[in-house]
Amino acid sequence: MQEILDEVIEKVAALTDEDREKLIEVLPNKRNTNRADGGKGIVHPNTIWIKENHTKFAGKHVALKDGELIAVGKTIKEVDLKAKEKGVKDPLLTYLFPLDREPFGGW
Repeated sequence: MQEILDEVIEKVAALTDEDREKLIEVLPNKRNTNRADGGKGIVHPNTIWIKENHTKFAGKHVALKDGELIAVGKTIKEVDLKAKEKGVKDPLLTYLFPLDREPFGGW
């Protein structure tokens, strides 16, 4: 990666002042492009799936693997069994709370 950065620096140094100014204007706008998390770090595909589909599956248990829905059910056990029947190892099993209720923590 350092070699690529060194090459970029060398090429930028060869630009005219006008072209460098254009580059300076464009770079801040490109920083977060194509990053689902707005540039904060890597977001797991399961997290993206939940964000995009929470409303549709609120109040249900789901099994996810690499951003794909594997199973849906009323209980975590049901979802786990469905995922195992499909041969999926180590899926994310989670409950998507209804958006109009606070999650219950309990004692």
